[in-house]
Amino acid sequence: MVCSLFDPYPKDDRKNFFDRDGLIEDVKKLVEAKFWPLLVGPKRVGKTSIVKIVTKELDGIYLDASGISSIRELTSRLIDRIEMLSLSLDIRILKVEVQRKPVITLEKVLSKLGDRVLGVDEVQNIATPWLTSVLSTAYNSSDVRFIFTGSMIGMSKVLAGGGKGKSKTIKGRPIVEREVTPLNLEEGIAFLREGKRRCDVNMTEQEMTDASLTYRGIAGWLTYYGNFRSLGYDHEKSKEEVEKIALKLVKEEYERLGEIERAVLRGLSLLNSPSWRNLKKVTEALLGREVKDWSFTHALKQLINARVAKKEGENYSLVDPMYRELLKTGV
Repeated sequence: MVCSLFDPYPKDDRKNFFDRDGLIEDVKKLVEAKFWPLLVGPKRVGKTSIVKIVTKELDGIYLDASGISSIRELTSRLIDRIEMLSLSLDIRILKVEVQRKPVITLEKVLSKLGDRVLGVDEVQNIATPWLTSVLSTAYNSSDVRFIFTGSMIGMSKVLAGGGKGKSKTIKGRPIVEREVTPLNLEEGIAFLREGKRRCDVNMTEQEMTDASLTYRGIAGWLTYYGNFRSLGYDHEKSKEEVEKIALKLVKEEYERLGEIERAVLRGLSLLNSPSWRNLKKVTEALLGREVKDWSFTHALKQLINARVAKKEGENYSLVDPMYRELLKTGV
């Protein structure tokens, strides 16, 4: 049986989710005060678990938008969830209406939900002007409260309106951004130590320290590692298995990026916290051509907004260490 703390699936119960009580309570307070929190951060740091836990505790509705690209799909998914919850809406009529008038149907559904909480995970996938229009209408004509998460640019940027800690409004409705960051070294060790205690896993302090250093606090990779250890794999074999999974997932993300963005990431994998100028030189060398300053800056900002890269002072680095491992393979 999988240890609950090391279960790689997103959690919906805070007792199985490590050391984010402060952030969970903050998000709940914002929702209860009728703000709309937007959780941003790198992939695999726990945003999905946080929104699932909060929506469950507030008797809300959770929607995974990772496979949704239109208002019609979003509305259909919401109608399916409402049908499962047995709310007093004529589902058959709504399913017909959504095919012809998805925006109007979504507005109608939201107006009937009362003050229910709606958590939309990976909202950037439905980055369409129609969504902001629907949200504005929902603010004026309903009491529904939203929580959003986003790993990439797109709708996250539109909703938050800028950088970390910023607050924007959609025709009066405040969108408050909250950053979900990787665990630091000590937090990563503490996470594994807690899993060792709960699940009776044989791990040494040295092994837990090495794992926390290897995965730089990315909770998803630490969870996979802990899961393999709970299955009886030793330290090195567990790291080997995590790397196989990680490289496949990161490669899919990497291949969706643009040419210059991919070259910037290759540059970051070769350099140790480079400056803008040095990173640009290496990027141009990798591409075999000159890149305009504005094009390079745009690509770099895209990666930072996506929480794939980060800026500290005047230098840049990768957030997820598995990107460096991927790029070592010469992909």
